[in-house]
Amino acid sequence: MTDLVAHGIEVSLPAGWEGRLFRRPRDGEIAAQDAHIEGEPAAPQETTNAVLHASTIAVPPGVGDFASGAVDKLRADDIFVVLFEYDPSSADTVLFQSAGIPRTLTADDFSPNVMQRAIRGQAGVQRFFNDQGRAFCLYVVIGAFARRRELVYRVNEVLATLTIEPREGASTAPNSTTTTEPSDTAPTTEAPTTVAPTTTAPSDSGGDGP
Repeated sequence: MTDLVAHGIEVSLPAGWEGRLFRRPRDGEIAAQDAHIEGEPAAPQETTNAVLHASTIAVPPGVGDFASGAVDKLRADDIFVVLFEYDPSSADTVLFQSAGIPRTLTADDFSPNVMQRAIRGQAGVQRFFNDQGRAFCLYVVIGAFARRRELVYRVNEVLATLTIEPREGASTAPNSTTTTEPSDTAPTTEAPTTVAPTTTAPSDSGGDGP
C-alpha cells in the first residue's frame, strides 16, 4: 500500500496504483524549488484547493486536473480516480448537498455519457458532495464499460481508505505528498453552477468524455 497525505486528505493506494495529492500555489505564493510545482500560480484573488489523482497507470506530468491527457492512455482494466476540491463557500450549495464521501459505487453508476470527451469503450461516474465543511467532485474513469462490474470493486477499495479533515487541519503550503508531478492546470475556485465547468470538470449533465 502507498499512503498519500497532504492538505487534510489521506488515501491508501493498493499495489500497482500510482497517485499524487497537491495544491497549486496561489498568486504571490512561492513554492520551494524542490516542491515540483508545474506551471504558473493561480490568478490574483483566486484561491487554490486540493486535487487527488490516483490511477493504475503512471500519471503523466502536465495531466489536467480532471485527467485530460491521461484517460486516453487507459487500457481495458485501468482506472483513473480524481478528487477535486472547490472553494469551501460551495459546500452549502445545492450541487454539493450530498453529505459524506461516496465510498460505494455500483457498476450501474458508470456510463459513457458522463465522459467529458467520448473515448470508445470507456465509462465514467461523477459525484458532487460535501464533507467536513469542504466541497468536492469525485470523478472516476474506467478503461472498459464492459468490465465495470469487475473494476468497480477496485475503485471502492481505494474509496474505502479516503479520509478528509476539516479545512482548518489542512496544510496551507503548496508543497505536497506525491509520487509524480502535479498538474499544470490551475483548479478553478469559483462556486460551480449545476453544470461543472466545461474547461476543467466533466459535465454532470452527461456531455462528451475527456
